[in-house]
Amino acid sequence: MVESTARITAMIEHSSAESQSIAAASEEQSASMEEIAASSAALSQMAEELSGIVGEFKVS
Repeated sequence: MVESTARITAMIEHSSAESQSIAAASEEQSASMEEIAASSAALSQMAEELSGIVGEFKVS
C-alpha cells in the first residue's frame, strides 16, 4: 500500500512538473507571437510609407 502511494505521489509530482514546463513553454510562445505581431505591424507601416514615397517618383 505504501509503495503504491509512493508511486502515485511520484507520478503526480512528475505530472505537475510537466504541466509547469508546458505552461512556461506556452508563455514563451505567447510572448514570441506578440513580438511577431508587433514586428508585422511595424513592417506594414513601413511598407505603406515606402509605397507613398515610391508613388512620388512614378513617371506619368
